[in-house]
Amino acid sequence: MNMFQAYRRKDISETHDSNQVNSPNEIQFEGVVFSDRTVAIRWLTAKKSTSVWDCFEDAMAIHGHPEYGTEIKWLTVPPEFITQ
Repeated sequence: MNMFQAYRRKDISETHDSNQVNSPNEIQFEGVVFSDRTVAIRWLTAKKSTSVWDCFEDAMAIHGHPEYGTEIKWLTVPPEFITQ
């Protein structure tokens, strides 16, 4: 199991309000990648929610937003670096 935190480093207040985004230095969402590659994401913004994805790549295809300066901070070793 691998855990991560996601930050959005760019100011996106023109398109998002305080219900949708935290400040750039605060965690936007945190997540866990389970051993079968399933991912759970928990939003830490004012309007909290949880979602489950088949894999990390699918979750990031929707929530990764490089244009927002999304930065993933791994708290454990990311799955692609684990060798059997």
